[in-house]
Amino acid sequence: MTKSYPRKLDTPVAQLFDETSREVVLKVLMLVTLATFIPLGVKNLIIGETLLGIVLLSFQLSFVVELACLFMLGVGVIGHRIPLFLLWLSIVLSVSTFGVIATYWVFPVIVALVFIIPTKDALVTNIFMIVGCMVATWQQLELSIILRFIIALICCTVVAHVAVHKIVELQNSLKYLSTRDSMTGALNRSQLEAFLYRALDEKKNQKASTIAVIDIDHFKQVNDLYGHDVGDEVITEVVKILNQNSREYDLLFRLGGDEFLLLFEGLSMQSAHIMMNSICEKVRTKHYPRHAQVSLSVGMSECLIAEDTPDMWVKRADIALYDAKQNGRDQVVISANRVPPLGELAWKDKVNQPTSL
Repeated sequence: MTKSYPRKLDTPVAQLFDETSREVVLKVLMLVTLATFIPLGVKNLIIGETLLGIVLLSFQLSFVVELACLFMLGVGVIGHRIPLFLLWLSIVLSVSTFGVIATYWVFPVIVALVFIIPTKDALVTNIFMIVGCMVATWQQLELSIILRFIIALICCTVVAHVAVHKIVELQNSLKYLSTRDSMTGALNRSQLEAFLYRALDEKKNQKASTIAVIDIDHFKQVNDLYGHDVGDEVITEVVKILNQNSREYDLLFRLGGDEFLLLFEGLSMQSAHIMMNSICEKVRTKHYPRHAQVSLSVGMSECLIAEDTPDMWVKRADIALYDAKQNGRDQVVISANRVPPLGELAWKDKVNQPTSL
């Protein structure tokens, strides 16, 4: 089981990989640095470059300690800036001591930093890396060679930062599209179960949560009378009202077609019921294209006990929605706090049925 790291760093690694893959990447990186910096540190101690050897080994020790704490405790202890400073110092000292032969190490370090540390820190560190290397080579190399080296470093830094920024931007866009309904922006049903489990876990801390299963009344008639373009506009307007009149951290899911689920996390049934009635009133009085008449039928259910499951919870709301439709629609019905019989349709099966628009 992987740990959920409380430290949320704005790093490309954190955005490009899921938590399991991220941990694998960091472990591989730790092994690579162990295989590189420890031999280099020992070698420099043997040949008499004591300061450089100590700095290399100190970087490796601080880096391993930080990653080990992340893996075992779920939180860092010394942060990333101490290893970062020691890495910068080791590179500058290496270039100052060995000249051209050490400059080849600078390029992979610059690229790696862009991936594994926060963007601003990577940019600042790489600027200092370039300046430090320029100062370190000033007395050792010809000016023409120094200029070529520095220009190459600058180009490498710019390309790495731009490329990683574009990759992260594309990754975030793909993540958004994979979790959201393309037309309404509501979360899609594949995300629902995880959020319901989270809300049920909070029930252990005496934090009630409520769900509302929402159906647009007679939506098929709207499509038949006015066309699918008007139907799409109606759905978009209803979603806008739902989002504008619920709390910022309430979550709206599109289950399919004209059916939605609104999760009031940490909100009791009484408060959620008041809010839902207000939303229904706003939907009812909204002016829609072609003067379409739109109302909502809603079934609401509160999580009962910590042992409740998403299936049971949504079933109760679904039964309440059925009652709302049977009683004339355009109303909010609160579920009876009972576990539905096994023969009743599971919500997962229901939302996977093709929806008639």
